[in-house]
Amino acid sequence: MYTIIGILFCLLLGVMIRAQGILALLWVPLGFVFGLFATAQIVLPILMGLPRAIGLVAKGQMRAAVFGRIVVGPIIWLVGLFVVLFVFGFLWPSAAESLYNNVALNLALWLGTLGIFLSPLSKKARSDFREDFANAYGRYYTETAVAPLPSPNETRQA
Repeated sequence: MYTIIGILFCLLLGVMIRAQGILALLWVPLGFVFGLFATAQIVLPILMGLPRAIGLVAKGQMRAAVFGRIVVGPIIWLVGLFVVLFVFGFLWPSAAESLYNNVALNLALWLGTLGIFLSPLSKKARSDFREDFANAYGRYYTETAVAPLPSPNETRQA
């Protein structure tokens, strides 16, 4: 999946350089990275974390308080993003309008967003998320749950 997104990124960059000139070298990577980062903070906890938490809570391996933690993070990110965009548009309306009309930036944002939405299709992304989930929400596991795998440093010390 990452290969497809990488190829699409290169194609988009080439097309945008042809259409907008050398400034596309700034806007395409900037939009892509921002799309990846913001969407990962907002969508991944809901898309991958909620189903995992539902399964673990149903099995009694995790406390239900984890749902609040999973949902609060994306809500904070959404509110913060809307506030920043509103303030930016209010203080610098001409700059906000030019960013809104920047095709290279907007297409790259959408490509980064698409990359995050397609990431659950990758086995590597799912296994990485399981590990990150165990680290981020480990304190919500019950005593009867299987403990997360120890880190490599802990196994060397034993």
